[in-house]
This record gives sequence, structure tokens and C-alpha cells, in this order.
Amino acid sequence: LIMKKITIIPARSGSKGLKDKNILELEGVPMFAWSIIHSRYYSNENDLIVVSSDSDEYLNIAEKFGATPHKRPYELAKDETFTEPVMENVLNQYELNNNDLIILLQPTSPIRRKSTIDKFIAALKNNECDSALTLGNDHGFPWEDKGDYVIPLYSDRPRRQDMKKKYSETGSMYGTKYKNFLETFNRVSGNTKGVLVNFEESLEVDTPEEFDVVKSYFKKIMHEWEDCL
Repeated sequence: LIMKKITIIPARSGSKGLKDKNILELEGVPMFAWSIIHSRYYSNENDLIVVSSDSDEYLNIAEKFGATPHKRPYELAKDETFTEPVMENVLNQYELNNNDLIILLQPTSPIRRKSTIDKFIAALKNNECDSALTLGNDHGFPWEDKGDYVIPLYSDRPRRQDMKKKYSETGSMYGTKYKNFLETFNRVSGNTKGVLVNFEESLEVDTPEEFDVVKSYFKKIMHEWEDCL
């Protein structure tokens, strides 16, 4: 049986930190639509690209860019809503096989290189792993809040070159097999491959300042995607 890829792009309207951030334009394209463009790059005709939104305006944009619109119920469109129930709400509309790939693209991480997407899809198609996600390098020295004071979470201060490699989720791309999602109700689980990304690909947009930074980096990678517009 041919494995299908089902990409879910959650694009809720409204936002506290940055008003209507999902439809702010990057190089003339609404920000969340870049995730549709990236999905089209790796999708075949049997695959699905679904935008889940509470906004008819967003869903109309989604259709124009070639995605299937899915109207999200009001109770899943709140600030405190977790992403997994939104994914489940989409997946319940389709008949899927256990090994179909469920991919989550977060529209607030709009910078993705084709080479990163290629590595991510290759990792997911590898039968040795159950899930994949994008990771950024984390060179920080972690501290913990203890009320009035903070304490370090390390005993001896290492030199940076001696530090164990640590990574943090970029929030950009997640993928897992459908059977894993059904079992764990989690976007990643089991044996997980990490796809390391560079600084600009790890940027997320939540504030006007972050959007300005993303905008400036976007110009650098725009040439990669011109043939996909």
C-alpha cells in the first residue's frame, strides 16, 4: 500500500502578541500560505494538505494556494487550545492507514530550506524511525527559578567546546506515523530522528520585532522558492 502524507497547517485567526500574524505578508504572500507552498513541494497527488482555521477568510486563502480548507470548531480555536486535538479533529475526517505520515507545519515558522525539507521527508520515510522533527542547537547554560533566586542546572561550568550537544525544538516541522499518533496522541513519539536547522530556520513569529527579523532573513531564501509560486 502506498503511504500517504497528510500535512496539517493550523492557522487560527487573531493573536494577542501580533494581530492577525498568520496573514501578514512575506514577499507578497500571507505568512501561513508559505507552509502550503512548502507542503506542495514534497506532496504527491495522493497526498493531502489541510489548513485548519476558524476563519473563512483564511480558508479562502488556503484554497487559493491549493490546500484543502477545514473549518475548525470554536472550542478548538482558543488561545489555550493544544495542537494535538486540532490535528485529531482534521484526521477524523479521513480514512487513513496505519503507516500514513502525519506532518504538522507551524505557519509561524515560515523559513524553510528545500534541503531541510528533503532531509525531514527522507527521515520520515525511513522505516527505522517512528517520528521526525526540526531541531536547533542550544548552547545555553540552563538555570532554574527557585522563587526569589535562580540556581544553575550544572555543577561545573564547562567550556563551550566541552559541552554535551543539546538541541531544542524549533516548532517548525513535526512528523509521525498515523498509528503512533493514534497510540500516543502526540505529534512525535517512539524512535525520533532530529533534523538540525540553521539559525534563520529556527525563527518563530510571535511579536512585531520577530516578524521584522524573519522578514529580513526571508529575502535571503526567497530565490529558492520562486519556481514554486
